[in-house]
Amino acid sequence: MKARSDLRVGADVVSFFLDQLNAMSEAVVKTADATAKQDARTTIMLSDIKAAMSTITGSTSDLPFLFKQLENLTAKDTANLAELIQKWIDTH
Repeated sequence: MKARSDLRVGADVVSFFLDQLNAMSEAVVKTADATAKQDARTTIMLSDIKAAMSTITGSTSDLPFLFKQLENLTAKDTANLAELIQKWIDTH
């Protein structure tokens, strides 16, 4: 982190960040593994990893993923989102 930022890094940040990256990479590999096996392959391909990354991290251009995120909002957050969307529509 220090190589990419001139800011100080909190003592607990590095271990938390590494834990998150490890969990994410494990999920990506498991998803890619499932895709390869579903396609009756014994090799994880680049396309498997790319698709798994999109599935795990979500992509703003992936509308089904985005909709799933919206479904998880509370009623209050949904109302706040609707207000933000309306403000955006009004200004554009």
